[in-house]
Amino acid sequence: MNDLKGKRVLITGAAGFIGSNLARKLLETGAEVHGIVRESTDLWRLAGIDSSLALHKTDLQDFKKVKKIITKVNPQLVFNAAMPHGHPKLEQQKDYLTNSLLSTANILEALSATEYDCLIHLGSSLECSSDNKPFKESDRTEPTTFRGVTKTATSLLCEHYIKSRNNPIVILRLFSVYGYFEHFSRLIPTAIKATLSNKTMDLTKLGYSRDLIFIDDVVEACLVASQTKKAIGETINVGTGRQWKNEEVIDQIQAVLGQKIKVNIGSYPKSPSDKSYWAADTAKAKRLLRWEPRYSLQEGLKKTVAWFEKYQGV
Repeated sequence: MNDLKGKRVLITGAAGFIGSNLARKLLETGAEVHGIVRESTDLWRLAGIDSSLALHKTDLQDFKKVKKIITKVNPQLVFNAAMPHGHPKLEQQKDYLTNSLLSTANILEALSATEYDCLIHLGSSLECSSDNKPFKESDRTEPTTFRGVTKTATSLLCEHYIKSRNNPIVILRLFSVYGYFEHFSRLIPTAIKATLSNKTMDLTKLGYSRDLIFIDDVVEACLVASQTKKAIGETINVGTGRQWKNEEVIDQIQAVLGQKIKVNIGSYPKSPSDKSYWAADTAKAKRLLRWEPRYSLQEGLKKTVAWFEKYQGV
């Protein structure tokens, strides 16, 4: 990725799971990295690199401030990784939707007054629906969760700017990302911590599946897409094409760590996004980006476990 050296790059949600990993990799390439974060954001994921990137603290819902930052930075590349965490409760849904849509709209509108090479918008597999076959980009979007509805709305907004203003945008539809700095409440960090500490773990009933993709592969896909002109205007799945059941993932983690723990099957409540089938059709990514994931689940878990053991002191 030598083409990124010296480029001005802006990351929204720079202190989040994916944003912080993007920031680290971009700094390694020699890019000039800027990040937008809220004033109240916990910056723990940026420890060790916070002095190497330029952080701009503002609420993305404030258009004037967003425009001022974008005018000042004049980015050549933008990665839109900002998104509230988790699935909102009923009383939170209005604010959740307003935050996500208005933030995305402000970024797109502010960028429309500048010349930039590419914006990578991070969509989600939650925009899709389970249908017992790998999801293609051309399949109808049928989100079954409010978070999925919100992600679909932001992706549709990007599509509107692509079609109506010819803005250089690529929508990457991410499947289930795991790895360094993932939120501790999610399946893989929970299972790693339980196994390392030899504690009993609660799990959903058997059979729920995900297409799990390692964070290093996701970051690479983002960078490749940002440098691929024929990807402009496209929606592209970023997954592995293979699904893993929750119980299989726990077995893999225990195999990596070489120890077994007790798992209470069916004691953890079903998530709104839990499905029996969930996998990406990756043909478009291979064709347009010449990209496919390099890490198997076992390899990704080994690197994730090593990170937990080194940095989290579990």
